[in-house]
Amino acid sequence: MGISNYLVRRMTERDLDEVMAIEQQVFSLPWSRQSYMGELKNQFATYLVCDKEAQVAGYVGIWVVFEEAHITNIAVAPQWRGQGLGRVLMEEAERVARQKNALRILLEVRPSNHVALSLYTSLGYVESGRRKEYYSDNGEDAIIMTKLLF
Repeated sequence: MGISNYLVRRMTERDLDEVMAIEQQVFSLPWSRQSYMGELKNQFATYLVCDKEAQVAGYVGIWVVFEEAHITNIAVAPQWRGQGLGRVLMEEAERVARQKNALRILLEVRPSNHVALSLYTSLGYVESGRRKEYYSDNGEDAIIMTKLLF
């Protein structure tokens, strides 16, 4: 299945009900609504949603501070997976990072998240470190992945 009829745009407060529903479905440690409210006001943050068939199908958040960009989170609703929306969101986040003159972009991912690892690797991210026992739900490490943007 290919991707079509989608729109990537800035996240707004009106999107939060759908974003929170995806958070609850996708993450074992979902962010709170208050966290997203704070992020929408954060001068360093850009949050994007992917609309498909009049609903939020996924979202990505990125911080850009000086020359470094950090993907804070990315999710695609289970019913929209396997259609390339994660790739679209990552590419849009990279576009934002480049517009803000970031030289590199990084993210953390669970070693057990093979689908995400495959996506990030295919986009040119490489493992650059580990954060020991990063995830508080099960003590799993985080793989730090980095991509140079120049």
